[in-house]
Amino acid sequence: MKLAHGFALTIALVVAMGPGASIRAAQTVDAGTVAAATRTVQNGVAYITGGVGSDEAAALRGVAAQYSLRLTFVMQDGQFLSDVDVEIVGPSGASVLKTRTLGPFLYVSLPAGRYQIAAYAAGTRQTRVVLVGARQGANVQFAFPALDHRDAPASRDTGQAGKSSPT
Repeated sequence: MKLAHGFALTIALVVAMGPGASIRAAQTVDAGTVAAATRTVQNGVAYITGGVGSDEAAALRGVAAQYSLRLTFVMQDGQFLSDVDVEIVGPSGASVLKTRTLGPFLYVSLPAGRYQIAAYAAGTRQTRVVLVGARQGANVQFAFPALDHRDAPASRDTGQAGKSSPT
């Protein structure tokens, strides 16, 4: 049976916070926003990534409190950034999550502890050491420099549209 666009679905989000994980909440989001922002589990760590478009961004913000680590990726000019490669290393020194973001937000359910986060985008690597508390999570923003467009094809607007230069 096909779901009509706009039909709301209820998604149960299971938060893997160690032994005895339970369903903490159910979130209702528009069926059109579910495709890119899907809860995933890797190495026992639950996460969700996405936020492209206002509907999906709103849906993700609505579940943010269910995740102990909330990462946002932007360019230094404030534009949101997607396709960021992220690795999170846990307190033991082992990698707990490696993923590529599907939008500017990456929300991760982690137990309390100290984590090192490495993010790669725009030809740059940034790292942060973050303490995730037992009661409240951590919000971290990565701001990357603007992309270098020197290697891009020439498409500069000189303000002289329709004029040709003499030969």
